[in-house]
Parts: sequence; C-alpha cells; structure tokens
Amino acid sequence: MPRYFRSLLIQMLAAWKGLAQKEIAARAGIDAKQVSRLLTRETLEDGWYRRLLKGVRGRPAEVAVVTGCLEALDALRQDRGLTEAEQDEIEAGVLEGQRVLREALSEAARRSRAAPRLDGYPRPDEVEPARWHARHLWPGLKALPEAQQLAVVRVSRSFQSWALMELVCEESVTETSRDLDSAARLARLAVAIAETVRGPEAWCNRVKGYARAHPANIERVFGRLEAADAGLEEANQLWLAGADPDNVLDPGRLFDLEASLRRDQRRFAESLARLADAKAVGRRPERYLINKGFTLEVMGDYEQAIAVLLEARRQVERGGDPRLLYMLLFNLSVNYTHTARFAEAAALARRVRAAASARGDKSETSRVTWLEGRIAAGLGRRLEALALLEKARAEFEEREMWYDVALALLEMAALLLDEGKVKEVKALTSGLVRAFESDKVHPEAQAALQLFQRAAAQEAVTAAAARRLLGYLFLARYNQGLRYES
Repeated sequence: MPRYFRSLLIQMLAAWKGLAQKEIAARAGIDAKQVSRLLTRETLEDGWYRRLLKGVRGRPAEVAVVTGCLEALDALRQDRGLTEAEQDEIEAGVLEGQRVLREALSEAARRSRAAPRLDGYPRPDEVEPARWHARHLWPGLKALPEAQQLAVVRVSRSFQSWALMELVCEESVTETSRDLDSAARLARLAVAIAETVRGPEAWCNRVKGYARAHPANIERVFGRLEAADAGLEEANQLWLAGADPDNVLDPGRLFDLEASLRRDQRRFAESLARLADAKAVGRRPERYLINKGFTLEVMGDYEQAIAVLLEARRQVERGGDPRLLYMLLFNLSVNYTHTARFAEAAALARRVRAAASARGDKSETSRVTWLEGRIAAGLGRRLEALALLEKARAEFEEREMWYDVALALLEMAALLLDEGKVKEVKALTSGLVRAFESDKVHPEAQAALQLFQRAAAQEAVTAAAARRLLGYLFLARYNQGLRYES
C-alpha cells in the first residue's frame, strides 16, 4: 500500500467507527495535537502508522477493505485511456465481482467449520454455525416423503438439531397461506425433531415447547379452535418449564401464535396484549405489527389498522422477507378500500401483484385480482372491475374458496345494481348455492347469503343491500357468531 494512503485510511476508519481524535490519541498513546498533525501529513512512517492503526483498532480485514477502495479510486484517476462511461461500467463490474467472490469465500469458510455440538445448550459461537448447517441439511430432507423424513430424523444424529427444528417451524408458518396439509406435515416434523434434541432438560423443554406451538397454529388455521387452545397450552407449559438464558429461540414466537389464536376466538384484548408481550421480548417486531394490524382489521377498526401497518412498513421493506412484504402490502391495500381510500390502494396495487407473483402462490394471486377489481370499482371503472371480479370469482370457485366466491359475487352484484340490472343479479346469485353448502362458510353467513339470494330471486334487492351484506361478510369471516341485521 502506498504510504500516501495511510493517513486517509486512518481517517476513513475513524469516521466509519465514529472515533474522535482524542479517543484515537488515548488508545494510541499519542498526544491529541500530535494525532492531528500526523493525519495532515502526506506520508506516515511505519511506526506512527502502526500506532495510529492501534488507535482506531483497525483489523486487517478493515485495512484491506479501505485500501482496496483507495487503490480503486487512485486507478480511476490515473487511467486516462478510457471514457467516463467505460470507467463507470468497469468499476460496476469489479464491484459485482468482489461481491460474488466475497459470498463464495464466506460460504467456503462456513462449510469449513466443524459440525456444531448436538448434545448441549448452544454456546454463542455455535448458534449461527448450527443454523447454517440446518439450512444446508434442509433441501435434502425436504425432498423426501413424510415417512422417510421422520425415519431420517430418528436415526441420523446430524438431523437431531434445535436449529433444524427452528427452520422447519418457520417453513410451516410460511406454508400456512399456501397449503395447509403441507404446513401440518412440517409442524409434525418439527415436533419429531424436537423430541430428539439432547442437552440439559430445561433446554430440551424449551425446544419442545417451541415446536409444539406450531401444530396448534395449524389447528387454528383449520378453524379447530378448541384443539388449538389445548395444543398451545401444552406448548406453553413446556416452554415455561424450560430455560434458554441466551434467548437462542425467539422468545416472542409463542406470544405471537397465541395472539393469532385469541384473535380467532374473538378475545381481542388478550390478542393485543400478547402482541405487546411479543414486541417487548421478541425478535420480529415487524411480524407482530402486521399481526396487530390484521387483528384491528378483523375488529373493524380499519383506520387504526392502517396506522399500525404503516408503522411496520419500513421495517418490513428493510427486512426483505417476501411473505411479510406481501402480507403488509395486501392488508394495507384492503384496509384502504375499506376506508374508501381507493387512490392510495391503487398506488400500492402493482407492488401487491409483484409481491404475490414472486411468491408463486396461486391463491394469493387470485386474491390480488379480487383486490384490483375492488379498487377499480371504487375508482368508478365499472367494466374493468366486473372483468377482474369475474376472473377472481372463477379462480376462487376452481379452488373451492367459497367465502371468497361470495365476496366477489357481491362486489359484482353491487356494481350491476347501481345500473338497475336486477335480472342479471338474479342470475348471478345462483352461484351462491355452493357457498351455502360449504363448511368454509359458517351458518350465520350462509343465512345472510340465502336471504340476499331470495330477495334477488324476487327482484327486490338494491346496491345498498349488496354493500351492506358485503360489509357484514368482511367482519363475519372471523366472527362466526356475528348476526346479520338486514
């Protein structure tokens, strides 16, 4: 490294670390005024350079990074045989090459580590290697049928890992919006892995409690709330009987899952309290805020739901989790439509579509089509709205998503009734019959839909009645005891 880089290197490391010259002087054992003089010199002798480097606690890796930056700038200044555009393109390519090389070397370093211990509470320096090994093992295990997965976990010591259990739990949560049967299989696998984990009894109890909360979550999503409650109680007992002094496992996870259960049980105050608990101790504040926003939406407090989701937005976008990004954007857009803020919903619609497409979830993309239709209706684009809602309705029906079928049909009915097309609505509502027969549509909602269909058959329905029923169905979806007041 040229000597004339040395003072710049020290200054850059000091600025990066936020060190004042007095701090550098104290660490280097040099008078502060002398530090100031040294840093203005064109060159630094070896002795002064080593002492100043000690003052900024410059690690070899940090020195290499800053030196590389300075050398690149120097090369840029000296290479006059290229145009500025050519220099820009070359440096962009060099930076990308460095990024790829760094990732490859980092991966090689992680692979070179010895497998983490599997018979004790993980030390701090073992946590991330254990998670890396779990990610390395998971693709092969994931490809196997469930019976073979369970057999591998029972007989192979490498798969009896708390980190693999943690990863499989996360996969189960992600899968709940795509394929509940798959999510249930993953939750069962997580429990099987947890049962094999070795170490202090208190740690093993924590691992088992963490895992067992996830089958309970699947029961909740299936609508079997009593089974979910019993399963979560068992998980909580194991969790509380255990210990995890370094919080290796997210201490907010069980609070978050319990909050979702209490929401579905209509115990809203408890749900919000558990989310506050999760936020106080957990590692995923953005997830808890999205859950809180959805809880407020279920309660019908759409304005407050928007405020909470906007609070979560920056954290979610910075975190880069595609599932949370989709949930945030979709829920925020839906709440904008509930409050007639259709222009704001429309501004998000393209990002909602991109987030859903990136996840490759067909049921999510159908719901986005429905949302786009609802937005178009709110903006007065009637023909576009009808086309989008019909497309969404057909896709919902194909997937037997009968509650969503009913929502799409009622949106269409309201638009047609705005123009007095009662006969078309009469024909349209014949599609509600299969919704009546589905166990996905609870009795109170079925009764309300049947009442609307009878009125349509008699050509005695209005757009206001369709929208009133639509507003009821949004709330009744998560409140099976809510009565419809016509």
